[in-house]
Amino acid sequence: MILDTAGRLHIDEELMDQLKRIEKQVGPEQVYFVVDGMTGQDAVTSAKAFHEALEINGIIMTKLDGDARGGAALSVKSVTGVPIKFIGTGEHLDALEEFHPDRMAGRILGMGDVLTLVEQAQEKLEQDVLAEQEAAAPQGRIHPR
Repeated sequence: MILDTAGRLHIDEELMDQLKRIEKQVGPEQVYFVVDGMTGQDAVTSAKAFHEALEINGIIMTKLDGDARGGAALSVKSVTGVPIKFIGTGEHLDALEEFHPDRMAGRILGMGDVLTLVEQAQEKLEQDVLAEQEAAAPQGRIHPR
């Protein structure tokens, strides 16, 4: 089960109290902090406050489908000491991807994420080949012996 609390751009005592009560009542196995990849270093302050209040287990960095490089990823990891588990590259569930540190390093250095691009191209090619094979196959004909 996933419990999503309201996103906030700032930290306040009321929010922290709400989160502590939810954690106490629900008793989650994992607590993830979701970081907007476009907020930059402001994400560090929020991540630190959330981790101190809830002891987060991992980080999800979103909005990496645009031109955000995700440089805050290093700072958030350093401040919290917890791993980045997933990245979001879009607004749908299928846009949640496993985090690969080497790919993020390339992105931060401005080299892009070539491996993900190759994987996406390969997946598209496989879908195209499958569609061609289905189109070329005889449709439901049964041949008598």
